[in-house]
Amino acid sequence: MSSELSVHHDDVDAVAAWTVIRAARELARRLAEELEPLDLSPVEFGALVQLAAGGEHNQAELARAVGVRPQSMAALVGGLETRGLVERGAVPGRGRASRLRLTRDGRELLADAWPRVQASNAWFGDDVDGLVGALRPFTTDGTIGNTADGIV
Repeated sequence: MSSELSVHHDDVDAVAAWTVIRAARELARRLAEELEPLDLSPVEFGALVQLAAGGEHNQAELARAVGVRPQSMAALVGGLETRGLVERGAVPGRGRASRLRLTRDGRELLADAWPRVQASNAWFGDDVDGLVGALRPFTTDGTIGNTADGIV
């Protein structure tokens, strides 16, 4: 049984999840523009800031904290490592993942990036805390052990 659906733009705009998805894509684009002069992507910023906030992580933990698939994190970490922004610690034992940590250069780049990212709060007007509070339940909280569901 087939039925026709009549949808208007106002109906589409009233779907909160779809509006958040569209907004997230635009916000990622804008944040990428802000970070581009530093040769840093929003996801790379996320990895650096998670390491700064939480100390050492292995690749899988960092992927969860940033909200990317573990398979994507390998290339990302490789690039950050090549640029001298992160380094691997000693492998704690056979079969155990090495720990990642920020280098001095990584901390310096993050110090340059932080004000640019923090300034993006102005994009949201006066109720940034309310917006963050409303969206927070749909994100990982940055602690190890939480999962990201299909975020690339």
